[in-house]
Amino acid sequence: MRWLQTLIVLSLFAAACFASDVAGRWKLAANAPDGNTYNVTLIVKEDGGKLTGVLDSERGQMPLANVAYAAGELRFDLVLDMGAIPFRLKIDGDKVTGTLTGPDGSTGSVTGQREASAQTAQATGKWEISATDPDGTARRATLDLKQNGETLTGQIVMDSGDALPLTAGKVSGDTISFKIFIGEGDVAVTGKISGDTLSGEYIIPTGEKGKFTARRAAAASLAGKWNVLARDAEGNQMRATLDLKVEGDRLTGALITESGDSAPLVDGKVQGDSFSFKIYVGDGNIEVKGKLENGKVAGEYVTPNGSKGAYTATRS
Repeated sequence: MRWLQTLIVLSLFAAACFASDVAGRWKLAANAPDGNTYNVTLIVKEDGGKLTGVLDSERGQMPLANVAYAAGELRFDLVLDMGAIPFRLKIDGDKVTGTLTGPDGSTGSVTGQREASAQTAQATGKWEISATDPDGTARRATLDLKQNGETLTGQIVMDSGDALPLTAGKVSGDTISFKIFIGEGDVAVTGKISGDTLSGEYIIPTGEKGKFTARRAAAASLAGKWNVLARDAEGNQMRATLDLKVEGDRLTGALITESGDSAPLVDGKVQGDSFSFKIYVGDGNIEVKGKLENGKVAGEYVTPNGSKGAYTATRS
């Protein structure tokens, strides 16, 4: 099966695209027809475009049936001993409103919002730094970070080419910290990551402070449109366009065939100069891996039946 030729019907990809809009945890207030209000947590999960879910309450978790999302509406049935209770919820960003219907046909209202998630900063990658010393001197450098859980390692490369290793590197929430030994003592660095930007301050051994800002180099280079040339296991060539967007370590976008059909990327991730994503094609996922090097992209893909191919891409 040719991986691009399978992308001919957009409806095959709609579930995978829209599912990411509702996956997560939602705090709901369900106003039942009996006049009681039940506070529950709706947990929606997505796997390959298929949605599943549970309602979590003081009674424990109750599995949901017929979970589906289309045209901005999330539908599911809570099946109890008394019968099924259908929920019909309109999603508007991080807010939800809708109705529930009891087995006897009586209705109630539902309101709620998406639960905020405390995400750990994704620091891995190369960062182009602009710093201002305590005396006002402007400096530039490249910070090469590797993150393993809450541990941060790497080095900083100065404009002169000198490379200095990082020590005591840590990640806590969206904040990173590390030290750089410069002979007369340590430079203590702290910063906060927001997507592809990093800003913070550093304290030199004398106690004076400087400030810095940085942008993730790989993200800035990877985002955009790419002309793809792919070869399947039989040597057949296929062309398409990748339209990529990068936010932190999250990769989104679409693959567009020569005929104009488009498919969204699923589970896209960026780690340093490497990335991966999936394309849902109805009978499974095409798994794609790649690497950005010297302004070009190259990688391989695996189709649902296990067939492998390779591709290269240049910026449009």
